[in-house]
Amino acid sequence: MRYRWHTGSIAWLIHRITGVLLTLYIFVHLYVLSHLKDPESYKKILQLMENPFVKISEIGLLALVLAHGLNGIRVTLLELGVPTRLQKPLFWSAFLVGFVLLVFGSIPFF
Repeated sequence: MRYRWHTGSIAWLIHRITGVLLTLYIFVHLYVLSHLKDPESYKKILQLMENPFVKISEIGLLALVLAHGLNGIRVTLLELGVPTRLQKPLFWSAFLVGFVLLVFGSIPFF
């Protein structure tokens, strides 16, 4: 018997993965911030931020935040009583809004 992936299952998996990745990011972010006590290390971090890999990583972070946040709004709407038959349209609406926000939010990085 094969498991069939439904929209709700995919949304659940995306929400869990983005939540774990955002939690890991918070720890890395706090580690970096704790090492910015002197002006010299601050200048080094600012130089690192000009690296194209870091800019792409920031776009990835934006994608994680959008996916997790919009999926959280979808889950909240379902918990508040929106019929579950609207789960698939809510998922694709969140995906479309997230994609548009990601495209427009990525423009300043280029």
